[in-house]
Amino acid sequence: MRVLTAFLAVLLGISALAAPIKIGITQIVDHPALNAVRQGVIDVLTEAGYVEGEDVVYIFGNAQGDFTVAISIAQNFLAQKVDLVVSIATPTSQAAVQVFKDTDVPVVFSAVTDPVGAGLTGYPNVTGTSDMIDVRGDLELLLELVPGLKKVGIVYNPGEANSAILTDMAIKAGKDLGIEIVPAAAESTAAVPLAAQSLLGRVQALYVTTDNTVVSALEAVVDAAVKGKLPLLVADPTSLERGALVCTGFDYYDHGRMTGEVVLAILKGTPPSEIPVKYQKGTQLWLNLDMAERIGFIFPGSIKDKATGLLFAGKRFTLEK
Repeated sequence: MRVLTAFLAVLLGISALAAPIKIGITQIVDHPALNAVRQGVIDVLTEAGYVEGEDVVYIFGNAQGDFTVAISIAQNFLAQKVDLVVSIATPTSQAAVQVFKDTDVPVVFSAVTDPVGAGLTGYPNVTGTSDMIDVRGDLELLLELVPGLKKVGIVYNPGEANSAILTDMAIKAGKDLGIEIVPAAAESTAAVPLAAQSLLGRVQALYVTTDNTVVSALEAVVDAAVKGKLPLLVADPTSLERGALVCTGFDYYDHGRMTGEVVLAILKGTPPSEIPVKYQKGTQLWLNLDMAERIGFIFPGSIKDKATGLLFAGKRFTLEK
């Protein structure tokens, strides 16, 4: 009932009831894409008039890659009687839903690859946004980048549902395209360097999906790419400056803003059950000329024609279409 009272206060503008809304925001790790999602959510609410400390109080949690910690964070939110939860990434969203599924507290997930496969749908108090990427499109891009491509290495954490799903999708798409996917498992950030190095001499390109564990330790994959002079495609535009040769995917700040609009709709009185899961659109393509020079790679003209923008001398340049 506390959530309904807070909603009523917002809807009717009754100052006597309008205590600050408590929103718990939890994410699985600290890296640029997920941080951008968090900021996008907050900015939407700020622009809508929710002043932090007056109209809304944010309680932040970061699981540092540990699902057990993600559960503890969600339980802490429950104990603090938050009015709404924003969960960023698949593991944290699974933890939040596990803790809040039998309550009337809305849970809005974000940056979740496959909400259905992750078991996040079917609850009346849960909805959110998905950042499902175009895995087949990424592999087709690698084929265009590397003529005669036969083997692509993927470093991934099999313990992340989102990553396991995407790796399976890559294996299936690869079979259709004549590409063998060579997976290298890394169940923690500490295991990423060894997994990445294990692919050297076995593949002609490297691919990182939206795996939170691997993206958190992306520099180790970049080091392997440099050592092997291998093209590295990362499905996260925020990873461009960190050394990816090519980045595809979405602007995660925009994804956060899309999530923020869902939160705003709920705060204005729309039940989560009436808000369908929203899927991000608008894939970008960024090319890292600095890394290309470092590994002696030349981009085909056809790839440059498709590019959203370039990284050169450490700076981004958006290309006019």
